[in-house]
Amino acid sequence: MVQNNCIFEEFLRDLFGMTSSTITQAQQDQKLALRYEFIAICAVFFVLGFNFSTWASRIPAIRDSALLIPATLGYALLARGIGSVVMMPLTAWLIQVMGARKTGIIFGWIVALSLLPIAFSPNWIMLAVSMIIMGASGGGFNLAINALGASYEKRSGQPRMSTIHSWFGVGNLTGAVLGTFAAGLLISAQIHMLVITALMILVVITAFRFIPKDAESTIRKPGLEWPERPVLWLGAIIFMAACTEASIMNWVALFYSDYLKTGEGLAAIGYTTYAVALLMMRFTGDRLRARFGSRNLITFGTLFAAGGIILAILAEQLWVSSVGIFAMGLGVALTFPFIFSITGKISPNALATVMILGGVGELISQPIMGVIVQNFQLDGGFYTIAGIILLTSLMAWNSKLLRETF
Repeated sequence: MVQNNCIFEEFLRDLFGMTSSTITQAQQDQKLALRYEFIAICAVFFVLGFNFSTWASRIPAIRDSALLIPATLGYALLARGIGSVVMMPLTAWLIQVMGARKTGIIFGWIVALSLLPIAFSPNWIMLAVSMIIMGASGGGFNLAINALGASYEKRSGQPRMSTIHSWFGVGNLTGAVLGTFAAGLLISAQIHMLVITALMILVVITAFRFIPKDAESTIRKPGLEWPERPVLWLGAIIFMAACTEASIMNWVALFYSDYLKTGEGLAAIGYTTYAVALLMMRFTGDRLRARFGSRNLITFGTLFAAGGIILAILAEQLWVSSVGIFAMGLGVALTFPFIFSITGKISPNALATVMILGGVGELISQPIMGVIVQNFQLDGGFYTIAGIILLTSLMAWNSKLLRETF
């Protein structure tokens, strides 16, 4: 009887052309394809961070080769930010026309090649034009690959954006280390960036082979729409988060050298502490999100961050203040990836909206921070950052779109 049943089951499997082993194999193939796609998206985020820190690590050499003074260097840095913000609406339109994958490929190539005109710019005008290209391509690439990350989360059913964003930080640190090493060996910025460009092109070509083409249903009718109020609310949160992150990155070294009196030799501890905290939390953020939800993590994380800054100010001791900066990094780490994940699932326009507001926050916050520090010293500036973080926490708690577990 048992033998007859086995023969009957084999007959049915042959009749329908699908065995139990082939079903398992198909599932395994799909799982493997998703895994390769995830690694590929992480790789292109690595390229974005690697690109930025490569340029930043060679600023002194580029300043000298382009014969810059502080004022003209400032113009070039401003040009990068302007290019990034201006490109966001166009990128949202391109994603709707071509899909995020094709848009990402185009901008990925431009990002990789953007280092070359920077390295060979003979004056500040050419450098400013090159920085506009770098900023515009970086902004477009950032938006496109965030859209790819949100699409991956939606199809896989798993939160992954925090881990994906952590690879930007890995690329950022890697580029900074290699740039410092190249500068120490007296390798010219031109040769350095030629080699880095070739490496980035190789990674972009390889990575996009494992990112599937966008489904037709994801390509919407072209057109830019005014975002709804809940999306603008998230944009306001990102605006404040960008003000916070830009202020910490640009002022924490001075906080250590001037306020904590560490001197220039130990000033780098501040940014390193902050960057390590960001990476650690973003590598674990997806698991926490599935358990506690985006709103709770951003709300209470930013409260924790504000407490960390206040500890850093009041302690006035290197190691205790470093604990405070580390706590601040942990607390603010999840705001960007979680909000980009949510808005990326809504539409390219929603994602572009919050990224534009983030870019504007980064641009306008630093001159304001400079005025505050000039009039109220570094502790006044960092108390201001703590206040912005507390406001971020309040707005996150009241956000309608953050009230989801994933």
